[in-house]
Amino acid sequence: MNSVQLVGNLARDPEIRFTKTGKAIAMFTVAVTRSYIPAGNQETRELTDFIPVVAWGNLAETCGNNLAKGSRVFVEGRMSVRSYETQDGQKRYVTEVVANFVAQTMGSEKRAAAAASQTSVPTAKPAAEGKGFDSFGKDANDEEIPF
Repeated sequence: MNSVQLVGNLARDPEIRFTKTGKAIAMFTVAVTRSYIPAGNQETRELTDFIPVVAWGNLAETCGNNLAKGSRVFVEGRMSVRSYETQDGQKRYVTEVVANFVAQTMGSEKRAAAAASQTSVPTAKPAAEGKGFDSFGKDANDEEIPF
């Protein structure tokens, strides 16, 4: 089973490209922080992993229009490892998450707007009504959530 779920913040704005046939591709990096306690130490430390994510088609366009650096997101997808050969004949490998689902989590619009104002990047459009985790409300019952 190849399934990945991430919750983290966008390290940079999504980069949108199009294939020769016109299909959209969004590439972005999700910063995921985890805590750990080193052996023989009582102090908790944090380590941040930067996970490359790729979205295709309509999902890519939605990510490009609604996400910005600093957005807190939930990403569901699969791990992909691909290889290519450079011009000088060296084989390179790329490991990334291919997203099936991306949603902004609560409060990410404010963080994205603050990050955008600090870097002079246009503010991201708010997520569409009824999308993401916010649509379930505070009183959602676990049995009503469709996953």
